[in-house]
Amino acid sequence: MRNSLLCPVYRKWLQLHPEQARFERQKLKLEALQLRREGELSRARKLYTQVWEIAQSILFALRRPDSTSQIYHQDLVSFVAAAMAVNHCSKAQPEFSQDVLNDTQQQLTALMPLYASEPQLLSTIHQLKEWLRHDDVMQFSTHLH
Repeated sequence: MRNSLLCPVYRKWLQLHPEQARFERQKLKLEALQLRREGELSRARKLYTQVWEIAQSILFALRRPDSTSQIYHQDLVSFVAAAMAVNHCSKAQPEFSQDVLNDTQQQLTALMPLYASEPQLLSTIHQLKEWLRHDDVMQFSTHLH
């Protein structure tokens, strides 16, 4: 079981303030990207993990009735992209990477009934799950070579 980098109070605040959480997610993502470009993979992985946890908190926030599906589409893509970034920065810790990918798959599956009345979002979830599965196969095959 993975430990969370975010404290429960902060996680709850993120869920109550998804607009600010989206801003924080983007800010940390840019910082992590810069660290990754500089070759600081360990620090980048930690920031990407925080980005992933923030993205997860946003997905579990209560939805506003006036929000568009496009916002939730972006949230779903950001969640999976953060998991992929953690995966790519975790070459030295494949078990951690696999836990994040598995958690992401499970959480996407758990979200599917919530989006059953929105076919576009449901389709997005299916596509993201396939994307994760494809990357998982790619990772496994690189270990074989």
